[in-house]
Amino acid sequence: GGATVNDSDKAKADVDAWKATGGVGKSETLVYKAQSSLDPHALVEVKERLGGWCTLGIVGGSTKSIRHGNFKMVEVEGGRCIDSSVMAYEYLRSMAAMALVGLEYRQAHPDDDSVNANLSCLYLGYGAGSLSRFMANLIPNSKHVAIELDEGVVSAAHQCRLLEHSLSSDSEPIELLVGDALHYHRSANRDPFDIVFVDIFDDENILPKEFYSAEYLDNVVYQNYLDGRSDGMVVHNFHTNGKARSAQLADAIKSYRSVFSTTLTVESVDSRHTGGNTIMLATNNRR
Repeated sequence: GGATVNDSDKAKADVDAWKATGGVGKSETLVYKAQSSLDPHALVEVKERLGGWCTLGIVGGSTKSIRHGNFKMVEVEGGRCIDSSVMAYEYLRSMAAMALVGLEYRQAHPDDDSVNANLSCLYLGYGAGSLSRFMANLIPNSKHVAIELDEGVVSAAHQCRLLEHSLSSDSEPIELLVGDALHYHRSANRDPFDIVFVDIFDDENILPKEFYSAEYLDNVVYQNYLDGRSDGMVVHNFHTNGKARSAQLADAIKSYRSVFSTTLTVESVDSRHTGGNTIMLATNNRR
């Protein structure tokens, strides 16, 4: 057989390689730019560093600079493509891990109301698409829908082929919709989602409280997105540490527990006392 690759070793190597491209002396090439639809004075830019590492972010305007995420381009026969197995941000890996744990438990304890033949995921907040590509690449024949507020990010995703997640020509690309995720409603002709990923913050890096109100979690997330299915899951990223963020997380946990019978929170491995990420998994499946 071939050599065994330890996923943790590969992940660490990816993180180290990404960090090595940073610093004062980093060299970047502008790959694409588009006007942000959220700020007339800001641009959405895709830039490439050494080793094929790319960033997608907003430059200028009231926020000055926000990095949505990163990805890595690799050389393949016939050109270049994104390596969907690479996620250099630990909190994204934690979100994926929580979802996979939930799926493994669900397979071991199937419920009668499991209806989807193929896994279907919804992403509230697109970032640079790393999580959706990773999950799509990992789980064959799965479907993935992401909601993004900024039309400039959507334009960059299409122009830079960020919606493709494997080298297979018959793979279904990520479906990226423009709009306010808070007001997205699953239509009757679309299958219920199995997992809802929430990773949304405003221009001050604050999670809008509407995304964790009990009413929203029950009426929209549970009843509409998950179709009231007990084995549906939510994976939610929270910025933590500090009094305000800790209070927000406590409020969110209270809201989630009023709607979902099982909640689990973990901190991403790179979290520190000065700041970090807490990832929540919520489901109504049996413990």
